[in-house]
Amino acid sequence: RGLAEPIRYMLRYSDIEWEDVRLKYGMEGFETWMKVKSQPGIICANIPFLEDGDKKLSQSVAIYRHIARKIGLMPQDPDELSLCEMVEQELMDLRMRMGIGCYDIYTVLKPDDLKSEKGCHDFEYLKGVFKKRLSERLAIIDPLFAKGTLTGGFDKLTYADFMAFEYLDQFRTFLPDCFDGFENINKFSTEFAK
Repeated sequence: RGLAEPIRYMLRYSDIEWEDVRLKYGMEGFETWMKVKSQPGIICANIPFLEDGDKKLSQSVAIYRHIARKIGLMPQDPDELSLCEMVEQELMDLRMRMGIGCYDIYTVLKPDDLKSEKGCHDFEYLKGVFKKRLSERLAIIDPLFAKGTLTGGFDKLTYADFMAFEYLDQFRTFLPDCFDGFENINKFSTEFAK
């Protein structure tokens, strides 16, 4: 699922015809991607990748916003847009922090700020660091969903709601009890899934 899933959610929600092309894991997929990314007109080539007519877009959040503008999921009110952008970036930060625990960054660098007692990749320690940070940030995010979605009820969805649903689900998969005590997020996730 990863970064592309909010794109799929928004496209399924819309009436736009689209094709979901997934690369095979391994060398075959890598070689396919190397051919695609070397095409003219691709700026900042990365996966996920979207072709929309003659437009070629990469970078997940840029694609989220592009689709949102196209299908009416981009807030028009400047304050609502700012709220969505802040939550968008908070979710991206949290997802990155979750990834630090899942991938052994010690094979690349020796970060001083992780201070694992092992001095190497320590999944349980990093998971605990993420759990603490996630709980602190969810306490801030939870009240934002008091009306159902970020900007109101489910009749007023934004791209950030699609993103939030997916990223929150990833957090719950990683830490099954992470939403305990966060009533608004739980309610949002349950209703959005319908």
